[in-house]
Amino acid sequence: MKKLCLILIILPFLLPAQSHWKRKKITIKRDLELFHSSQTANLPTTETLKKGDFMFEISHRFGKISNGYDALYGFDGPVTMRIALNYGLTNHIMIGLGRSSVLDNFELNAKIKLLQIRRKTTPSVIALRGGIAINTEPNYNLKAFDSDYIQYYLQLVYNVMFLNKKLGIGFVPTYVGNSYIFAARAHLSPKYTIAVGSYYQYYFNRMWSIWAEYTPVLSGWNGPLFDDPSSNNRSFNPIALGFAIETGGHIFHIFVTNSTRLNTSQYAIGSDGNTQKDAWHLGFSITREL
Repeated sequence: MKKLCLILIILPFLLPAQSHWKRKKITIKRDLELFHSSQTANLPTTETLKKGDFMFEISHRFGKISNGYDALYGFDGPVTMRIALNYGLTNHIMIGLGRSSVLDNFELNAKIKLLQIRRKTTPSVIALRGGIAINTEPNYNLKAFDSDYIQYYLQLVYNVMFLNKKLGIGFVPTYVGNSYIFAARAHLSPKYTIAVGSYYQYYFNRMWSIWAEYTPVLSGWNGPLFDDPSSNNRSFNPIALGFAIETGGHIFHIFVTNSTRLNTSQYAIGSDGNTQKDAWHLGFSITREL
């Protein structure tokens, strides 16, 4: 009886104490996923690959649509293409290696996700992307891998979502150093280019979306890639618009564009075509995450 009384006296003090031994719930914040891919047709988004994941990309820009039926509206060529492979070093850092058939341009780049702003109605993310490029096609007495062929670039990427993650908007201020690789041959001082790309994508659902991108050159060189600068040729602002399809780990971008330039150090200095009706090309890109 004494033992029972002792238990009844001590029990009320033990019960509250037991709550302190409960395991605390650990809240893990998931990374914001705004856009569904790490890039649009040309411009980067703030998305990065998961650690240890790979992403393979292949892109084509066909001949002019205005060439008509005889050239199958550009599918008969000429065709410029890009292939690239990306790898997730961490969940927030990815690296990539790509090659464009224009001037045999190779680029090595890295992107890091810097900041995630978790607003309920307008979540946004900031990332930084930079890289180095080298043009390996011999031209104008320059040999492959000549030091004059080396370019570098830096991009600040800002993404924001509206309408319950239906409408995504991105801005990509871009700096390209040595943007005209034949400046030394033409007895010009080294050139640079500053452009601000933007893109807009509306998601109907997880599978279908429409998008557009525009990259005006604001300052610096916006001339041709490899023509004689005395020809007074100039580049134009690149435009692309089309739709995207997501299926089975693949993302397809199918679009029309006034530019056939592909790697960053090339498309960021402008387009080789204007916006007249005879300057448009069909294009596509496919990315596959592994």
